[in-house]
Amino acid sequence: MVTLSPETPGNETLRRRFRVHDERQLSARTTLLEADDTETGDPVRVELFDVGGTDGADLTKGFRERLRAFEELDHPVLSPVLSGGMREGTAYAVTEPHHGAWVDDLIGERFQERVSRREALDIVDVLLEALEVLHGQDLVHGHIGPRTVTLADDGGVGLLLLAAPTGPGQGGAVFGPQDDVAAIAALLEAMVAGDATADAGDSHAGRDAVGRAISALVARGSDPDPRQRPADAVEYRALLGQTVRSLPPAEGRHVARAAPAERGAAEGTPPRRRALLWAALALVVALVGGAALWAVTQQGAEPGGALMPDLVGLSPEEASDLLAELPVALEVTYRDVRSDDVEAGLVTASSPESGHELVEGAAVRLSVAAGPLTVLMPEVVGSLEQDAREALEEEGFTDVEVVQEPSEGLPAGTVTESDPQEGETVPHDAAVVLTVVEGVTVPDLVGSSEQEAVDTLAELGLESRVEEAAGSERPSGEVENHTPGPGAVVEEGALVVLAVSAGPTEDEEDAAQEEDTGTEDDREEGQAAAPPAQEHSEEPRQEEQEQPAPCTSGSWSEGATYPEGARVVHEGKEYEAAWWNSESSPSESNEWGPWRPVTSC
Repeated sequence: MVTLSPETPGNETLRRRFRVHDERQLSARTTLLEADDTETGDPVRVELFDVGGTDGADLTKGFRERLRAFEELDHPVLSPVLSGGMREGTAYAVTEPHHGAWVDDLIGERFQERVSRREALDIVDVLLEALEVLHGQDLVHGHIGPRTVTLADDGGVGLLLLAAPTGPGQGGAVFGPQDDVAAIAALLEAMVAGDATADAGDSHAGRDAVGRAISALVARGSDPDPRQRPADAVEYRALLGQTVRSLPPAEGRHVARAAPAERGAAEGTPPRRRALLWAALALVVALVGGAALWAVTQQGAEPGGALMPDLVGLSPEEASDLLAELPVALEVTYRDVRSDDVEAGLVTASSPESGHELVEGAAVRLSVAAGPLTVLMPEVVGSLEQDAREALEEEGFTDVEVVQEPSEGLPAGTVTESDPQEGETVPHDAAVVLTVVEGVTVPDLVGSSEQEAVDTLAELGLESRVEEAAGSERPSGEVENHTPGPGAVVEEGALVVLAVSAGPTEDEEDAAQEEDTGTEDDREEGQAAAPPAQEHSEEPRQEEQEQPAPCTSGSWSEGATYPEGARVVHEGKEYEAAWWNSESSPSESNEWGPWRPVTSC
């Protein structure tokens, strides 16, 4: 037995409760104990976190918030949090131990002896599946690494939850899901590389197909540019799945899986865990009898409960209808992701996955494909810069940089080179650099007054023509949009067409006033203000079915939810939603995206 050292925070009180067998220093403030709880007799892991210092109050608050959130989690890979509290200036959290060895103790030759590179990808997949649960609840792990991951001989993978507040993320920003992704990438590299040193120009992972795939995954997950890095565990796991499916199968000595096998009596299974295992077994037996009926009716296996149906490949509307038919009310949210396996606009994944039990009020998150992960670079060399931008936007490229170089014999703004080159397969959000013939760059005039825009163009040696911007919501006299658009490179003396707002029409103002008046009357008269249903004529119904006038839709609003068929105006164009979406900007949409351009305004 190991006794707590005098330097260990809170040792007097904690020594009386926990019989310590091992102690690991995880950071300057965090210590992990392997111990027996004298109150319950169960083996436990105890996280000790020193909250001393001037920022102690903030550290204590952060620890408690994470502890409370983790206590609600239930996942076989994540260490169950049993309790926690404060003792003599030390915050502590008690978790059930996962059996197995720390990856930190296995890295190097011992790791390769027991786990192949191909199987290391399976381990990462199990960890990402657990992270999906955290990220789906707006939580982060914050401490992923060889010191918090365990690996058992039977294939069980465990991830230790630490309530210690996370440090800053990349660039000093708040630690987020992308930082967890970077930590997973670093863990993968550590598992396959160990203590080895790669030769110049070589990779720790090797030069074969598996090695190249691992190197690409590590590079993508740890890319310093957050625009190139997967947004969270869902996106990184999708990329991992695509990579694994492209590799040849390999026989392994280790099969990674989420649920650790039950330990024998010699290992001292805690009574609480044994009771949970027997309860789980009884639940499975009860569910099997009703599985066939559920498959037909989509009803739960038990009264007051249900099983998560398989929603992959359905539209959000179909998935929502199917969930609404279950005998439990659910909190359903959606998010846009990229996928090469599922058609744009369809559900790519759900959290929880199909087959999981659902209870009343359970949170369900559906991932909807917003387009492929990778796209082909279109042919743009020889076209004008504005046409090249439009071609790139159609393919989903939004990060476009233009470099001007002098060239004889070609009009200004002609694309002479592109990086990536035509036909290359690149990530959908890859940056594109266009080299164009030197000329005059059109400034961004949107929001300027008509006179300011005309004067600015004249100073640059450009001609201008003013047209009315139909349906613009901008104040009268402001530029709604212009062609060529901002950043376009044109010849000196080229014509720029300015679409200028005429302000709201009298009909729109009258309609707004009538709507306000009607609202006040309704408040005063209540139900009596509504006319009988039979007094409605057919003519108004026909008017309601007519398509709205072009460019009269409201402006797109970030964070708003738009059902299929909804129309918005954004950056001088009107768009229509091809399917339900909430996080995609119309300007970043493409042929696979949720928005379809209707007309220019």
